[in-house]
Amino acid sequence: MPPLSSVTGAAALLFAAFGSQAWAKTCYSYGMDYQNGGSYFINSLSTDAWTFVSQFEGCQTDVANNILVDPNGDELQCTNTNLTPNDVDQMSTCPINKNALYSGAWSVLIISNNGNGDPIAYERDFSLTVGPQATSTYTPTVTLSATTTPLVNVTSTTTQTDTTVLAPVTITSPSKTLKPTTTVTPSRVTNTKTVIIGTITSHKYTLSILQATKTKTATCKTPTQQPTPDPTCKITPTLVKAAALETTTAASAKFRRVVDRRVPADRVQRIAERKARLAAARALEKRAPDVATTTVTDTNTADYVTTTSTSTAPAITLTVTSLRVVQV
Repeated sequence: MPPLSSVTGAAALLFAAFGSQAWAKTCYSYGMDYQNGGSYFINSLSTDAWTFVSQFEGCQTDVANNILVDPNGDELQCTNTNLTPNDVDQMSTCPINKNALYSGAWSVLIISNNGNGDPIAYERDFSLTVGPQATSTYTPTVTLSATTTPLVNVTSTTTQTDTTVLAPVTITSPSKTLKPTTTVTPSRVTNTKTVIIGTITSHKYTLSILQATKTKTATCKTPTQQPTPDPTCKITPTLVKAAALETTTAASAKFRRVVDRRVPADRVQRIAERKARLAAARALEKRAPDVATTTVTDTNTADYVTTTSTSTAPAITLTVTSLRVVQV
């Protein structure tokens, strides 16, 4: 039986070797513009280089090797990103343009020795739909607001009667006459005079569109960090060495974390599993960074739809007075 001191010393060495990993602060990566399980649209007409942004938490001062994996399992090595400081956007640029991408299940591998901490090997899976960006034309509708005022006509007639009284005269008539006397009554004479006391002018509305251009500075909304960190790599990269995925001795394997386990090397199986994982996420709406449809406003005012919105104002009463003269 070995001395107690040697057993205690061995335990101390074992704890020193693996205990630091168990108690060390874990280094996590998070997707920003492309997040694990997301579904995104890419404009195939764009010649911009494809980039992605990550944030890190709890990591040591070091860099991460970034690898883009296409739906066929081929790898492209992208630019490195810093692991520090915490929660700061770190962008990686990949050697492929957007117009060279195609629809399918893609992945980003984040590999790092994490300085003096535990090595990391994370995998960010997402689905891309690649196609030309459509353009939708918006034609404005211009509405003319018009107010109509009803007119009520009231005619008032005033009658004035003029009476003529003839002075009596003496008429000498023969004592005898062959014809009887005839009385003649003159007919009534009516004079009507019309006076114009007001004139109403009716207005007709016409619509004329005056086009004006206003320049506004575009604003962008920064994506929020995904709620959970990236999962452990299920793909073993070939372009870089991932210490977190290396096999270990039976003694040390007991103390290695989940992220340090070696994953199966069957490439066909890995690709099939990745496609299956993303198929479950295809119900998600296509998101940024590219917009599937852009909307532009028609600048030809002749195409604009014009309508008239009419309201009725209180009525105006116009009274017309006429004078009628009757002579008797």
